[in-house]
Amino acid sequence: MPSPNELLEAVLELSREVTVDLHAEQVVHAYIRRLQALFPGRLFCVRLLDPENGDQTSVYATGRLAPDRRDRVELTEEALDRHGVSVPPGAAGRISISGAYHPTFRDGATGFDIPMADGERIAGVVTVEYTHGVEPPIDDRPLLVQLALQLGSALRNARLHRESIYWRDYLGKLLDNANAPIAVMDRDGMVSFANRALLTLTAFKREELVGKDWMGLLAEPERRRLLPVYISALRGEPSTNVELKLPRRDGSHAQVAVNAASILSPDGDVEGVIYIFRDVTEIRELEGQVIHAEKLATLGQMAAGVVHELNNPLTSISAYGDYLQKKFENDPGADPGDVEKLRRIVSAAGRILNFSRDLVTYARPSTETPVHTDVHEILDQAVVFCEHLIDETGAVVEKAYDRSLPPVYAVKGQLVQVFVNLVTNACHAMPLGAGHLHLETSATDGGGLLVRVTDSGKGIPEPDLLRIFEPFFSTKGEGKGTGLGLSIVKNIVEQHRGNISVHSEVGNGTSFEIELLGRADPRDSVRP
Repeated sequence: MPSPNELLEAVLELSREVTVDLHAEQVVHAYIRRLQALFPGRLFCVRLLDPENGDQTSVYATGRLAPDRRDRVELTEEALDRHGVSVPPGAAGRISISGAYHPTFRDGATGFDIPMADGERIAGVVTVEYTHGVEPPIDDRPLLVQLALQLGSALRNARLHRESIYWRDYLGKLLDNANAPIAVMDRDGMVSFANRALLTLTAFKREELVGKDWMGLLAEPERRRLLPVYISALRGEPSTNVELKLPRRDGSHAQVAVNAASILSPDGDVEGVIYIFRDVTEIRELEGQVIHAEKLATLGQMAAGVVHELNNPLTSISAYGDYLQKKFENDPGADPGDVEKLRRIVSAAGRILNFSRDLVTYARPSTETPVHTDVHEILDQAVVFCEHLIDETGAVVEKAYDRSLPPVYAVKGQLVQVFVNLVTNACHAMPLGAGHLHLETSATDGGGLLVRVTDSGKGIPEPDLLRIFEPFFSTKGEGKGTGLGLSIVKNIVEQHRGNISVHSEVGNGTSFEIELLGRADPRDSVRP
């Protein structure tokens, strides 16, 4: 039997050797080696059980076990009573309870068992046996019980440590791979965690966020909006759906809705704040575009009313002007200058009437049916609609029409919309006073026709060429375009069974090519 000093030294050695990061097998081997050194001549067997169902998971023995005892888990009623534990109902069929101790080893004669508990569950059994002719020392049991309980505690601590690491890593991966952008701040406002979705949204690298002052990353208005949320979370009061602008690495921002909640320590103290963001940028942009579209619709209705009111006096001006013009032309004594002025009045009035009628037709929701029409008339009408923009930019319009082309079966108003959009974009892209807009038509090998709209503008970068037909994508910058124009253009062209393509070079302009069918069968040309 070991002396008190030897036992104390062994316990201290075990406390230093057995750490929480060891596996169960390493912990058991360390204790068995120490038990064999302190208690020579004894046989030790350690059985580890699954605390959930009582299944035996592993066996460690210092001698040969009896064949019928290797997989048999048995506890004496005396041991259960002594240590105040019971076998859970679910494990009753896997753990046998006996009134007397039965040897486990082939060479064993007598001994005792010690249950190891994990809370209220049995996590293992330590058996101590003596061979034939050996009288068990009276002090063995209390000493070995203490060491067995220490072993059970070490195994429990190791299990809890493994579980805590598992859950930490599991939760870390769960947060890092969550679809929602997530950030965690400590009590000092420093970023302690930023998940992948947040990095994707902001384009920041992880090292550019973690350890940085979160409030310092925000603009002053957003800082004032988020500060009360942060303070409330530190007080244990959650906040939901607080909208703010989250900065991106390129200087732009994302509109997000923020939910914030406290992170509590094991003692219940608030040690940080977790923010869960929801990107509402596209939703807010779409809402703005809907509002803008409603404004345009209202403006269109007002414009239609204004045009209607103008038509009556314009008709009078045109009719009376035409009457006076003819009267003065037939008067030999009339001043030629006055005749020319009347001619210009009549021409201007007619031009306003034609433009107002075309404008109302273009703005009105399309109820037209497809007809055979000359694509050159559509191009010329689009140029008329954009004449004010062409004049403002000082662009020179060049036309290269193939007048032998067949008519195209199309909804005229929709194709006018296509070319108005392309001409408008071209004018926006070209330098003031130095732009050239080239409109060209030609026949295709398949019997159709090709319309090419080419500008001498700044061109479109290659990465953007892949996205220009996407809804809400715009190269004009924030607030300068809805990003819907080319998407609508593509949709209209495809409804006419046509194709649209774009070729561009930065600094050398852009060319849009639209291929349309020239077939005579209406049913094979335009989808309703």
